[in-house]
Amino acid sequence: MEKRRMQALMVALVVALVGLVVVQVYWIRGTLALQQERFVSVVNAALFSVSDRMERVEKLQNLKQHEAGRRLIGRLDTLRGALGPAVHAGAAPRDIATMDPVGMVSLAGEHMGEEEQEAFVADLVRSILADEPGRRLEERIDPGLLDSLLTHEMLDNGLRGDVPYGIFSEDGKPVMLSDSVPGTVAKLARSPFRERLYRHDPNGPYHYLHVLVPGQQRSMWRDMGPLLAADALLLLVVVLVFMRTLRIILYQKRLGDIRTDLVNNLTHELKTPISTIGLACEALMDPSLPKTEEQMRSYTAMIRDENKRLGALVENVLQSAVQDSGKMVLKRVQLDLHTLVKDVVRSSSMQVSRRNGVVELDLKAEIHHVSGDRIHLTNLLYNLIDNAVKYCDREPRIRIATTSDNTGIWLTVADNGIGIAPSEQNKVFDRLYRVPTGNVHNAKGFGLGLSYVRAVVERHGGRVRLESAPGKGSAFHIHIPFEHVPST
Repeated sequence: MEKRRMQALMVALVVALVGLVVVQVYWIRGTLALQQERFVSVVNAALFSVSDRMERVEKLQNLKQHEAGRRLIGRLDTLRGALGPAVHAGAAPRDIATMDPVGMVSLAGEHMGEEEQEAFVADLVRSILADEPGRRLEERIDPGLLDSLLTHEMLDNGLRGDVPYGIFSEDGKPVMLSDSVPGTVAKLARSPFRERLYRHDPNGPYHYLHVLVPGQQRSMWRDMGPLLAADALLLLVVVLVFMRTLRIILYQKRLGDIRTDLVNNLTHELKTPISTIGLACEALMDPSLPKTEEQMRSYTAMIRDENKRLGALVENVLQSAVQDSGKMVLKRVQLDLHTLVKDVVRSSSMQVSRRNGVVELDLKAEIHHVSGDRIHLTNLLYNLIDNAVKYCDREPRIRIATTSDNTGIWLTVADNGIGIAPSEQNKVFDRLYRVPTGNVHNAKGFGLGLSYVRAVVERHGGRVRLESAPGKGSAFHIHIPFEHVPST
């Protein structure tokens, strides 16, 4: 039930993260699309304004070419001088200069009679339309004015002013082009940014003003870049935190399973020696059983051995507790490592001899005095020798060697055991991890020894390296630096 709940939680977290990413991507795409539409709208509005102002300027020029128009402009000048601030409040001088003829007539007609105004408008329209037919587009457009209007409108809308432009006929043929680089004519013809010129012409062919706006993407990213960068950064943080959280959850689950196995194994390991000691004590106290000297020695040896076994189990648990608390305090003293190795080998000789094994010493270090904790270094050697005996499917052959260099002393403990597969070698120093032992069914432990070995070596400023292959034994190379050499 707990496993299913954990799986459901992880699935829910993954679905939530994927949903969040999808929503963010959808939002970003929608935002970019809206920004692009806004950009297109801004450019088209600028082109519309250019087209409108060109048409107004042309109408003003046409007015100046006819008697009626000149009279209209003269009347407006008179009104501007007479009314002064009132005219400026209603329309700026630039607006009057670019006002369409109808607006001008309306403004001037406020001081005319009805019949006079109708006659004036009729005369004005006849004069303008008399010259409209037959005028070519090249004659109607002033390139300098067009370039100036385009530059002004583009800059007012936050765009580049020097944009390539061209005027095309309705069938897509170029009529007038700016001084653009070669190869832009085809791009201009396909440009989505275009606006019709002289929209109010009563006759004549259609012509369109096309422009290229090369800064479209740059403008979009300039406006949206900071927001998108912040959104992407936050999304990345969420993804990384999620992955980290998922790893912690999986690690905690794995650790919980391992600790459950540890408790089961520890319970079994403790019950066996306790039961054996209890049986031996009952046998010694039972008056009905004969107690020869040989039986007494056997029971005593059994109690002693099982007591040592219990001590070793408690020591492993205590070592684990020290590592958990992070309170491994070293009591450094000057040690002769060779003497320490010989003492440990002598104490372990009975354990090795029971398997008909042998320990070979090859102590060649020229400098073998180090500053270290005697108890922890002793336990380190006991752990390595104990593993060499337990994880061996034949008579154990253990070789302990030392060498020294300018930085410290190398201690190597090699055996002829079952070896460790390459895929497992990075895990053997993890706490509570046990390598599968294959056919060695009597090898028991808690996965604490090698993690303790690495912790002791690292607290001494050293490092440990493993060389092993299945069926060819293992070799642990431990480097302990001299006191004057700073640890790396």
